[in-house]
Amino acid sequence: MENTTVLKLDSSFKPIEVVPWQEAFVLTYVGKAWAVEYTDKWVNSATKKFKMPSVIALYQFIDEKFFTLPCTRKNVVVRDDYTCQYCNKRFPEKELTLDHVVPRSKGGPTEWENVVAACTRCNQIKANYYLKDSVVSLQTTPMKPSYRSIIKRRFQNSKNPWVCYL
Repeated sequence: MENTTVLKLDSSFKPIEVVPWQEAFVLTYVGKAWAVEYTDKWVNSATKKFKMPSVIALYQFIDEKFFTLPCTRKNVVVRDDYTCQYCNKRFPEKELTLDHVVPRSKGGPTEWENVVAACTRCNQIKANYYLKDSVVSLQTTPMKPSYRSIIKRRFQNSKNPWVCYL
């Protein structure tokens, strides 16, 4: 039960994030959210029994512009759909690396528009060259994804009952 996760929605039912059940329970208990769906599990206090939520909705609308989406390896791989952006082949997550389009050694920043998922082979071929000096080429232009698109992609194949809300 420790690893049970709950989908948190805003008041317009747009997915915000996936949170531990304890956080979801507290949000509903203090009145900041309501349970949209429940699991079949129960939580016990000293005197009461509570049904554990599987989906909660905040009473407040959350504007997406307030979310920050870190440019992490996991998020880049999810954005690029587990596909090398040079050879266009799909790989398991652990077989993909991050490549800086403008190499870090040449001042390239680690930000969404400069980082792509690449297989080890393509990353080694490109090395620390600029794209124009390399034999590989990008299949798509890297862009910053929306916060919600990353959440949807991350959990789209999940067996959680709340994926229909994504």
